[in-house]
Amino acid sequence: MGFTPHLLRFLPRTAPGLHLLRSTLTISPEASVKWNLDLIGNLVGRATFPGLAEELCIQSSLLIEQRMNDPFDFLLDSEALQLPIIYGERERSLLTPFLQRLDESAPEVLEEWLRPFLYRNTSTLAVLIAINSAIRTSFLYSSRHTQGVWSVKELFEKREGTCRDFAHFFIEVTRSLGIAARYVSGYLCASPQGGEGESNTHGWCELYLPGAGWRGFDPTNGILADAHHVVVAASLEAGDIPPVQGTYCGAPDLCIAHEASISARELLTSSLPHHDL
Repeated sequence: MGFTPHLLRFLPRTAPGLHLLRSTLTISPEASVKWNLDLIGNLVGRATFPGLAEELCIQSSLLIEQRMNDPFDFLLDSEALQLPIIYGERERSLLTPFLQRLDESAPEVLEEWLRPFLYRNTSTLAVLIAINSAIRTSFLYSSRHTQGVWSVKELFEKREGTCRDFAHFFIEVTRSLGIAARYVSGYLCASPQGGEGESNTHGWCELYLPGAGWRGFDPTNGILADAHHVVVAASLEAGDIPPVQGTYCGAPDLCIAHEASISARELLTSSLPHHDL
């Protein structure tokens, strides 16, 4: 069978404290890969396949150095300390797509769920931390390998979901508060505390907070994104930036199985390659 061009999202996004030391990419059958930036600035590879094959195997290996230790190491501007956040005219013009609600499936349910967090509390960070933690305790985490994201209505009906579903819900909640939010995907490397979605591809959120910029919140685990979260790509909506995106050409029953696996381990600083400046 043949393969259409595939989009690859593997390489970590440049961020303060994160350094990509080495990367290798192996694809079978042989493919030509061209790397480009998409509309949001994500680094996306486009793999084209000149020949036919019975299977497609893609292996990506990364060595990164992560120096971010404290996810709370930021200061908010005065206009962001209390809700509602006040964005400047230039900020709002650039953030407009990330402020618009996209899911109106259950506005009354969302409003009722959100109300207790705003009672007698308008501290931006306190409210966001409380909401982020509550999603972790209000819904059951479950894995689902099919495409798509559950709406707010579906999430409340099922009372469980994947990291994509929780990220979608958190984005809708924060946008309803007038806070710019976007979906991010990447890797969640194993941490000493343990958590859902670890050593796997993972999805969470980033909020734009004046003074702090884009800051990561992981509602699946109820924490702020820390050194174990490695962002690869960002998007307006949850679930539309998978690590590999493409199709094969042939009968529907030709594809009998697919599998994805990720392994990650932490190295001591002394084990990393040394580079003189």
